Amino acid sequence: MTFKPVSHKSRVYMEIVEQIKELIKSGHLKAGSLLPSERELAEKLEVSRSSVREAVTILESLGILEVKHGKGSFVRDFQNTKTMENYFDTFALLFDIDPSQTLQLLEVRKILEPQAAALAAKNATLEDVSRLHEIQEDMKKVLDREEIGLDPDYKFHFQIASSTGNDILVSTLNALSDLMRRGLRQTSWLSLTDKQRTTDSIIEHERILEAIEKKDAATAQDLMLNHLEEVELNFKKNLKEDLEKCR
Repeated sequence: MTFKPVSHKSRVYMEIVEQIKELIKSGHLKAGSLLPSERELAEKLEVSRSSVREAVTILESLGILEVKHGKGSFVRDFQNTKTMENYFDTFALLFDIDPSQTLQLLEVRKILEPQAAALAAKNATLEDVSRLHEIQEDMKKVLDREEIGLDPDYKFHFQIASSTGNDILVSTLNALSDLMRRGLRQTSWLSLTDKQRTTDSIIEHERILEAIEKKDAATAQDLMLNHLEEVELNFKKNLKEDLEKCR
């Protein structure tokens, strides 16, 4: 298993994602394999630990890696090689999406994620709920450090998808979230993840989490829709302001 220094000519975290995917496809990283630690990967790839962390988050959200807290990141099991190849090919096509389509992605998320929240309210285990609480605390810590809460927000939605128990829904929702993340990274429009948005999201997430914990599917569904509508309104507002600045 050989990792190569990243060229830094493109988005660093995406080069890390592609290297890990290739190592899995080639068989150098097999199902159940433990990846080197964050520090070791950063040294081998000659990148920052934050870039490694972001790449692992993306691979986790796509169901390629499983992150076990205190143990490390493991390659998930695929049923067969053909399934794995199709899985990677499908997402490779999705990665070429135009970042200007962020609003369309939000519309699709508004269709799917409220239903996912309702299903999570029905199926979430105590472990799922505990993990959601942990992510919320991480998001508050990020806010205390006056940073943008992109990663915890991303993980919160990923955990809700995982809590549904529906693997196809998990893959679909997390592909959409990843595409949105990529679109935001490629533009100057970071309104979805500014400090005020992070503050508002914490409150909205807590309400959704409370509904899931109470097994209240209808309320979880309504709150998730309201949350995404607020995200959309904020994004449109900031997008308009950015366009006006460019005139």
